[in-house]
Amino acid sequence: MGLKEYWSDRSHSQDFKLIRIGFVAVRFRWLVSLLLIGIAGWIAVDWWVLDSAHFHLLWKVRLMAGVMLTPLLPLSYLCKLNRRWMVLSLFALLVILLLFNAVSLWSFRDVAAMPTGYMAFPYFLLALLAVLPLPIRSGVRVAVTIIAAVLATDYWLDSHTLSNGKLIERVWLLLCFSLAMLWVQTGQLRMLLDLYRESTRDPLTRLMNRRLFMEQFKAVRHNSKLGEMCSVILFDLDKFKRINDEHGHLIGDEVLVNVSTTLVDIFGQDATVARYGGEEFVVLLPNTELEQGVRQAETLRLAVESQPIESPLDESEISVTVSAGVAAGDNTHTISELLQRADEALYQAKSRGRNCVIAYE
Repeated sequence: MGLKEYWSDRSHSQDFKLIRIGFVAVRFRWLVSLLLIGIAGWIAVDWWVLDSAHFHLLWKVRLMAGVMLTPLLPLSYLCKLNRRWMVLSLFALLVILLLFNAVSLWSFRDVAAMPTGYMAFPYFLLALLAVLPLPIRSGVRVAVTIIAAVLATDYWLDSHTLSNGKLIERVWLLLCFSLAMLWVQTGQLRMLLDLYRESTRDPLTRLMNRRLFMEQFKAVRHNSKLGEMCSVILFDLDKFKRINDEHGHLIGDEVLVNVSTTLVDIFGQDATVARYGGEEFVVLLPNTELEQGVRQAETLRLAVESQPIESPLDESEISVTVSAGVAAGDNTHTISELLQRADEALYQAKSRGRNCVIAYE
């Protein structure tokens, strides 16, 4: 997918979206906890460096910010269930912290030289948000929101005037921290994607594994209309053990890779293709009747039969064939029922001499 999968989560599978949301929820919870501790702990710094008037105002502001942030902790548990809750929680966090920053800076409006530490809060916030594995588009939205709020606050506190030098310095620093945040967030997302692929892809064929196939199957059935049919095809390589025994496991691996490539070429992007286990493959065809599934399975059977594997030892050709069982059903049939029916049809194909396609009737 390249840049597309890092730019937006629209190209991510539903299964990965849920995993990423759960990951974000945990880090969001720790982020809120850290902010609560930091905001409360900074009261000691206020007491040390500020005069009495500023201290009494700011500790109330910090107390109010802490009270507003506290509900985000239980809300973070809802983030694991729904992307909308995650977006809402992150938006609430930004609003609370940017308001806290604006009020804190407003308290220094009559001070000739504002303490440097109190001007650094937006940069600190950008650095903290880097721990969230957000897509680039979401990260850009967060950065733009923070930059716009900070510049609006500066404009308001400066009596609607900003000197060019001050504005350029502020924007430059905010952009540098924003780019750093986006860089780290993209790295976090890439790490999560790599871990997800390792746990859901077959290492040899690079097809999805059985666990991910079942998740995709559930998603397809959930999103399908009432009465809409789908077909399931179970493929099994004929006499695969003999190929391994006679020609070695390296040739057996090459056979599996070739068959998986043929599967993807024939069924394309509309189908869900997975290595079901061992020498078994499974294909889910949404919105497909039984007869269409049988035709697709027969097409694959002929394609595999016509592509023998050449042995590197004696340059002989190793014939490869597959047997297939096809089942179809609508939303009233469970996933287990469809897989069981396809498996029974596959067993019949094996019993009838292999290298054939049998439909479950």
